[in-house]
Amino acid sequence: MAKKNVTKIDPRKELSPYLNHVSNQKKKKKNTKVSTSLSKLHLQRRKSLSKNLGIILGFSIIAILCFGYYISPLANINSVQVTGAPDLSAKEVVESSGMEVRDKVFDYLFKNKKLTNNLTAKYPEVKSAAVSVKGLNNLVIQIHEYETIGYIKDGTKYRKILSNGKIGSQALLWDNINQDKPIFIGYNQRVSLKSDLKLFNSLDAEFRDQVKLLSGSTRRKTQIILVMKDGNVVIGNVATLKNKIKYYNAIKAKAGKNALIDLEIGAFSRPLSTSEKKAYGIS
Repeated sequence: MAKKNVTKIDPRKELSPYLNHVSNQKKKKKNTKVSTSLSKLHLQRRKSLSKNLGIILGFSIIAILCFGYYISPLANINSVQVTGAPDLSAKEVVESSGMEVRDKVFDYLFKNKKLTNNLTAKYPEVKSAAVSVKGLNNLVIQIHEYETIGYIKDGTKYRKILSNGKIGSQALLWDNINQDKPIFIGYNQRVSLKSDLKLFNSLDAEFRDQVKLLSGSTRRKTQIILVMKDGNVVIGNVATLKNKIKYYNAIKAKAGKNALIDLEIGAFSRPLSTSEKKAYGIS
């Protein structure tokens, strides 16, 4: 039997072109990807550098402008306006604040605490103060005052009685006060004023609003006299009036107008005499 000729084929030799082609394609893709990544990285770095340079340049320009403004005459205080304290002299407030025209505007923008300390040292009515800028170089001092509880008569004028228990620095004319607030008269001793004021503040707001006048001219230190807006007069004891004031409306309804309602010991009422009306300023 005749032998067949067998041709030997090397698989690696046959596959070599294909394998080389695939390998080359992978290398090309890899090189392309690396090249693309590097390009993107360079682009991102350029953008980041440009952004940082822009920020630094912007801050530098702002800093130069601020410094130029600060050293220029435009930064000097041109005027000072005072708001929130109509009874205080604006000129005296500015003088007490320590501000001067040659000072710089920015020097006072962050000194509200010092400003408040300067003003409260002179004016009991000032609770706090703050500074703001209006325009380029005009300052505004905004003052916040303590609430006015009433007024104490001082000769022919009146001074505020403040919620912090102090007396206002300004002597005001009758036309310049809030006439809805009660007037405290005859209080020559601050001790009696303090105790009566403490009692008054402890009463219900509805009753306080009806009080026109409190008189310190009493027969006893423990006595308190209140003249009401409805023309009645209430006499009480400082220690017990708060508990007895709840009977006021019921007694007033029976007593009518211009009556003396005595709550000092018991609880009774009678019409006011002509001399009493005159003494309490009731017409």
